[in-house]
Amino acid sequence: MNAPGGEPLAAAPAGPVAPRADASPAEGRLRVVVLTTFFPSPRDPFRTPFLRNLVDAMAGDCDQELVIPVPRRPPIGPWRDARPVPASETHAGWTLAHPRYLAIPGLHWLSGVTYFLGVWRTLRALQQRHGRYVLHAHCAYPDVVGAALAARLLGLPMVATAHGSDINISGRQRFLRPQIRWALRSARRVIAVSAPLAEAVGELTKLPADRVTCIPCAGYSPAMFRPRDAGERAALRQSLGIGGDARIVLFVGHLVPVKALDVLLRAWAALSRVASVGAHLRLVLIGEGTQRDTLEQQARELGLADRVAFLGPKPQPVVADWIAAADLLTLPSHAEGSPNVVVEALASGTPVVASRVGGVPDLVDDGVNGLLVPAGDAAALADALAAALQRTWDAARISASIAHLTWPALGRRNHDVLAAVATETAHAGAR
Repeated sequence: MNAPGGEPLAAAPAGPVAPRADASPAEGRLRVVVLTTFFPSPRDPFRTPFLRNLVDAMAGDCDQELVIPVPRRPPIGPWRDARPVPASETHAGWTLAHPRYLAIPGLHWLSGVTYFLGVWRTLRALQQRHGRYVLHAHCAYPDVVGAALAARLLGLPMVATAHGSDINISGRQRFLRPQIRWALRSARRVIAVSAPLAEAVGELTKLPADRVTCIPCAGYSPAMFRPRDAGERAALRQSLGIGGDARIVLFVGHLVPVKALDVLLRAWAALSRVASVGAHLRLVLIGEGTQRDTLEQQARELGLADRVAFLGPKPQPVVADWIAAADLLTLPSHAEGSPNVVVEALASGTPVVASRVGGVPDLVDDGVNGLLVPAGDAAALADALAAALQRTWDAARISASIAHLTWPALGRRNHDVLAAVATETAHAGAR
């Protein structure tokens, strides 16, 4: 949403092993149950890697159980589940519990209740086995709505994280808005991944400011995303098949309408006609999505077949190489939360040209580490790309601009919120 909305298609690095269901936490350690449909799995290893990175970063400070619900659709026509999902599985060292919930096409407004019915037994079993824990639910709908119902009945404290379109889109829908408002108000704390999103949560819920916290969900691993010196970058470009004179503009993400890639292609057609920047210009798109065929057709119609490459999804180390090898990263989206790929590009010293939407202005300081443009404006995007390509950027300054957004730092901030809620709940129970 933004992951919804905005998550790059890249696999997260391997992480520590999660405690199994029968494991006992160390004395005094915080226990958290992470509840979300946003998590990579063997069937979808490129899904929302930012959450995997966050869970990995918190593993040293708390004991976590991962409950990753899977929608159950009618077993007919296009809704038939292509591959069965086990009740539990291990992926990259983490044990994932997969309760199922009913997702009825055309009746999305019921999914919060069916989600609750699907996860209830799993959450109750964890409570019976481990006692009290903090429930951390990601995505306001249906996850937080279902989690709020379960937390209310089980007497559990809940922390909700809002990610973007769950508030900006779902939160405006007639039948979802009151459900989301109630669920967020039921949470002990709400984490919003950007300052504009925190404001939107406040407007929707009227919660006091001390119950809404802004913590980006966009972070980076310094070992993987870092500036490269000239020799290392030249070798990297050669290994990726990038010619010495090529200028590479990179997009990483889902190929879906909210990313405004049709706008990018129109801007690319205009930019390719500019002699000063167009001679060796190439656009590389990493990711997959419902619009890929349409976008490839659009590129052909615009005469861009030899100037645009669709590479499909790639694992995170390969994405990191492309980001470091690129001259620019672009994100022309109509809407975003706090896009992880922007942080990864900036950490690599690669400037970013992006739409001025969502949490992007929190990351991109216009004229310092990138350029911002109005969403949906192909001409402005073409002008900004041309200006950025002709400018000399300071990679070290760009990287330093987001040095505070490492995964360990973000993990500590999330841990502090969860620990505070656990402490408040324990004190309330003791009175």
